[in-house]
Amino acid sequence: MKLTIVPPIDALPADEELADKARSGIEELFKNHLLTRNNSRPTRGAMPKSNFYADAAESVTSSIDGNIAEITIGQKGVALHYYGGIILPTNGRKALAIPKHPAVHDEKPSAFDPSRQILALVWGKGKSAGVLKHKETNEVYFLLIPRATIPADETVLPTESATYEAATQAMESIL
Repeated sequence: MKLTIVPPIDALPADEELADKARSGIEELFKNHLLTRNNSRPTRGAMPKSNFYADAAESVTSSIDGNIAEITIGQKGVALHYYGGIILPTNGRKALAIPKHPAVHDEKPSAFDPSRQILALVWGKGKSAGVLKHKETNEVYFLLIPRATIPADETVLPTESATYEAATQAMESIL
């Protein structure tokens, strides 16, 4: 799902060059905001950093529709982080598989050849969560959970005042 935002600018100037400068300034603000967010997020445990927000910054595009600037962030998941929500298993699965070991970064449990039987399912009686462990090393590869709740986080995007400031500074640069 793409996240499309109409920045809180009442109307862009009628002058096309000024409007385009404002759009460009706002787009640059969003890209820089997401890159800063990416760089300020620590690596969690032994897992490699995902660079989710750097990918989001690369997916930012902008356009002008009449006198309105639109910013679109094409990175899947940004809207979920901004608005919050619940992630549930799909395709008849009973749990979400969260990678917990560097060996399975960007992998799904289904990527492991079942005939090799290197992963063991550990799911306690009456428990709502489980793990997939490596049979020989006993290391946890995946945490299995029934749902994940992502809290809303408005700091994913720049503030209204920062958006106004970016548009103003960009337009002033050609005046």
